[in-house]
Amino acid sequence: MISHSQALDLLHSRGPRLAAETVPLAEALGRMSAGTLRAGFAVPSFDNSAMDGFAVRLADCRGASPETPVVLPVSGVTAAGEPPARLSGGHAVQVMTGAMVPAGSEAVYAIEEVTPTRDASGAVSAITLRSAAAPGANIRGMGEDFRPGDVLTGEATRLTSRHVMALAALGVGSVPVYQRPHVCVLATGNEVRDVAPGQAGATPGETIIYNSNAPYLVGALREAGAQAAYGGIVPDRRDAFSTAVEGIIARARAGQIIVSSGAVSKGDFDFVPAALEALGAEILFHRVAIRPGKPVLFAMLEKRIPFFGLPGNPASAAVGFRFFITPLLRAAWGLGPEQPLRARLAGAYKGTPGLRVFLKARLSIGADGTAAVSILTGQESFRIQPMLGMNGWAVREAAAGSLEAGSLVDFYPADPFAPAFA
Repeated sequence: MISHSQALDLLHSRGPRLAAETVPLAEALGRMSAGTLRAGFAVPSFDNSAMDGFAVRLADCRGASPETPVVLPVSGVTAAGEPPARLSGGHAVQVMTGAMVPAGSEAVYAIEEVTPTRDASGAVSAITLRSAAAPGANIRGMGEDFRPGDVLTGEATRLTSRHVMALAALGVGSVPVYQRPHVCVLATGNEVRDVAPGQAGATPGETIIYNSNAPYLVGALREAGAQAAYGGIVPDRRDAFSTAVEGIIARARAGQIIVSSGAVSKGDFDFVPAALEALGAEILFHRVAIRPGKPVLFAMLEKRIPFFGLPGNPASAAVGFRFFITPLLRAAWGLGPEQPLRARLAGAYKGTPGLRVFLKARLSIGADGTAAVSILTGQESFRIQPMLGMNGWAVREAAAGSLEAGSLVDFYPADPFAPAFA
């Protein structure tokens, strides 16, 4: 049995590295950027009006007040997307929101700030000003949002809808991203059943266990940016498992990973380690000093395909994804080790030293702005319900036993690539 830190070292050193590819902007959401992306030009690319209003020179409205109003004739109109009208001294030009302001414009009065005079056709022919304009009022300056060379994303950044907005504003139609791994998820167990559409649920006395791990793992992998597929339930036989794995290897694609749930402990039906050895796999670790999920297994198959064997209890599978598969994905995308948040425990935790413990937890911010981590009830590895109320995992280190309220702990968000925690 090895420590979790030793397991992480193996994952980072032996895991695959994914190549870069270029995809259309419409397909970039949720992908990991390859390289630093920078602004290619200024945004706005020209000085434009922030309001529907009137562009003026400061000298022409100086001294305007309720007692001494200033009247300026309007010499033109410019809508967004049109060439600007000419602004002459002693005049104003009507401009719409987003329209290029005329050369020489020093401020824009919002239409609500003036009294317009309209001609017979309804067009504004003059405006009355009752206040002096501040320099630059209601003008969006060229490059005020982005300047050429501004960093849009760093290396290996999960692209969100906010990144897509910025890239679109800068006319970026194609984005370099890292390839996504192809992950096949297998379930094991004669007692396990897949949920079918219209499923009515188990009846009293049935010994069926519905397959929750595989749907969870496929969903978590997809949320993390991988391409994940479900390979079905493998019966509790070594030959059946070997056949399933060999089939995946035969049709493997670049970035292939295999994840199985169950049959990795030391029971009579825990056949996965022996099956892997028979397939010639290099087992890099089996059993890690953690709870839950101690029997977790990581091996390298032919074609350098990583294999994860996760225990069958739901919380163990969740810990396996969050603290073993996620680090492998980070390494594949060129990301360094994840840095947790640090926060204080809201209450005491009783335990004994010896294993690194991952605890279902919830981070909250109090009315005074202080962050606190609450350890949820229901830490048993079979219990799923507490996972609905958690937003992350608190870590009790192996050398620690019980923890007092106020103790600092590491906290890992449930979403391993949440931008808010990047």
